[in-house]
Amino acid sequence: METPFEIPFYAADLPCPLPSSAEIENAPDISLQYGGRRIVAVGQNFVVKFGLGVNLIEGENMLFVRRNTNISVPRVYALYSDSKTGKNYIVMERIIGQSLFSAWPQLTTLEKTRTLSDLQRYFEELRHLPSPSYFGSFGTRPLLDEIFWTDEPDPLVNGPSASEKHLNEAMIQKYNYNGGPPYRAEYLRKCLPLVFKGHEAVFTHGDLQRKNIMVREKINQAKEEANLVIIDWEKSGWYPRYWEYSLAVCALRWDDDWALWIDRMLTPFVHESAWLQTLRLELWS
Repeated sequence: METPFEIPFYAADLPCPLPSSAEIENAPDISLQYGGRRIVAVGQNFVVKFGLGVNLIEGENMLFVRRNTNISVPRVYALYSDSKTGKNYIVMERIIGQSLFSAWPQLTTLEKTRTLSDLQRYFEELRHLPSPSYFGSFGTRPLLDEIFWTDEPDPLVNGPSASEKHLNEAMIQKYNYNGGPPYRAEYLRKCLPLVFKGHEAVFTHGDLQRKNIMVREKINQAKEEANLVIIDWEKSGWYPRYWEYSLAVCALRWDDDWALWIDRMLTPFVHESAWLQTLRLELWS
């Protein structure tokens, strides 16, 4: 199932010719520039994510999910690098609509129920992809969540990890890397295995927030197209089953009722989410 994609990748079914480098550079931004990357809209057909900080694995994740599930993700039209500038390019389908974050305040209770039911089906299907024998990014590569990031490659932290035990140790090593107190690290080394245990690796989006769920504009929606489209697969990979729920809780602003609906979409892991949130707060406080 995890057959790597050849890079550069170019899709056979294009709505129109791919945009040139000049068209991409001059296109309007549709998101704030950050971390050496831009996201621009080129006409009505394309969104391009590009820059030195773009990892092409995001496009591979979308190709993988689209190939193996019925989950609606943007079509990927091209993945390539510019050898002169070092910039990576992900050319994908432009979804005409608004984010679920923007749409949420206008939804009725019935509409919210239907929306969460659709999302629940999406993520159940994602969880049923056959589990590999590792925790890591697609293609047995290092994990891309910030909790596994280091300045220079360090397999003990970045992974991939052969087991949940090794993944727990990777988080401890990250705590040490960030300069956490050694005695606290030893305490975490005793506690984490009591909570983070018995979870298989499942394919995980990794940043499940309403801003990353697009509600397709109905006037532009073909009959066979899904209403909800999941975007931003940058941090996706094979994580423990508790990861999706835990990070969704970590990202909550607690300023509306979205928090009360998450359990309808994802299986709750309340103990794991509490420990993971504590660890993440300590890492970046």
